[in-house]
Amino acid sequence: MGNKYGLKVLAISIALVIASSVAMYSLEREGSGLSGGGGKDVVSISLVPPPFIQIAGAAEAAGGGGGAFPEDEAGISAYVNTSQTIDLDKLKTIFTEVEEVGDNYIIGITPISDFGGDIDVHVYADTDGWIVAYFTKDEPAAKIMQWGTADVDNPVITTITTTTLRDALYKAGDAAGIGIPSAAIKYYDFEYPNANGMTLFVRTRATAGTNITQVEIPADYILYEASYYHYVTGDFSWSGGSTNSKLKVDGTTISDLSISGNYRKWSRAFGSYKGAITTGTLHKIEISYGSDYHGSAGVATVLIYRTG
Repeated sequence: MGNKYGLKVLAISIALVIASSVAMYSLEREGSGLSGGGGKDVVSISLVPPPFIQIAGAAEAAGGGGGAFPEDEAGISAYVNTSQTIDLDKLKTIFTEVEEVGDNYIIGITPISDFGGDIDVHVYADTDGWIVAYFTKDEPAAKIMQWGTADVDNPVITTITTTTLRDALYKAGDAAGIGIPSAAIKYYDFEYPNANGMTLFVRTRATAGTNITQVEIPADYILYEASYYHYVTGDFSWSGGSTNSKLKVDGTTISDLSISGNYRKWSRAFGSYKGAITTGTLHKIEISYGSDYHGSAGVATVLIYRTG
């Protein structure tokens, strides 16, 4: 995953706007003081249309009917052409639900482990060697965040190495007995075909207080989607307890999660920022954790846009 668009994360007290980039800085707040630091990471990914879109369009023009991939239903996607014939029956072993089977393709749902539980990913595969992992267009793109093996009680994430969609491709490849070359994986958003960039960044908090990320998207960008994956977890042992987490943008609460009970508890929410994040304006994203129990709170934000 490259940083093609020059996105910056700076632990300083001034937000910088850099030409043709999304600018950010992160702060940690405890009481009345501010200090740089905390778990954070940013990755930018180019969005590239797959060749089978053009092939399907040509087939339709010629009266051939088009491809089997459900372009009208899909949203953010990761895809790869394995250049091998795929045994579709083998993929059934990873599906909790088979949605559609054709003469040369299959579509199903496979669970991918993540913070707070599995993420259900749609997988399309055909005998021409294509595998596409996708979320439907009514699901937020932030579901791509893979928190991985981070310590749930102190999730300092320094590198985002994969996504839930990428993991689903690898899972399908393993089931089919076909290697998936990581360099061949590309991303595309079927809901927003004019988008050419996606940025994913995270912020976490593992003690009582609030962490802040400020972000400014250049005014000449077109922003198609801004979505979030918000979680809170705590380990209250046998004695029980409770805590909460709030996600705010510019002081307005976007998501409010609470947990209580005994032992390890989780709550999470996925959704759209619904206009709270716009281009040409410096926005403040806050993530809070309500107590000093063993646990943490975090938010992954995904921006999908077209560069100016």
